[in-house]
Amino acid sequence: MTLKMEEDQIWHYILPFPLETEKRRLIWSVLQSKVGKTLLMNMKVDGRTYQRDLIKGTSYSNKSIIEYLKRMVSADMLEQGMEQVTTGKRKVRIKWYVPTKLGRWFILFLKPTEEIPPDLVRKTIEEMFHVYASSIVEVCENFGINIEVFRNILNSEYSKKPAT
Repeated sequence: MTLKMEEDQIWHYILPFPLETEKRRLIWSVLQSKVGKTLLMNMKVDGRTYQRDLIKGTSYSNKSIIEYLKRMVSADMLEQGMEQVTTGKRKVRIKWYVPTKLGRWFILFLKPTEEIPPDLVRKTIEEMFHVYASSIVEVCENFGINIEVFRNILNSEYSKKPAT
């Protein structure tokens, strides 16, 4: 599905970016890199993704993979942790990553839509709407804009859709 604006098609994705300049730079560096995009596309949306699986699952060097994972952690796209597992007679510590809400949005942005379960689509859209709605409320309060303008826009767009 794409949106139309003055006969031009536009991409229907909206991505939030952090206010901190350094975090935005880190995210852009990840998105502009084949390594970064590959790692994001190989991350589990829900649950832990293990560093060893990312290293085994891509053709990039360990050093590059670890560097981009560090960038994503610094940009608050991923949270990291360690867990101890027993393999044979020895205990090994393995590193894992879990996407933050921000990271999950970027992962879903890169994944083909057919790979995303409908319930996750619904949950993500609700989260995004909540983020943007709260921002709109704040802007309206700060600049004395009547919030009814935005309610009318949403109602107008909704009324244009055929009933299903």
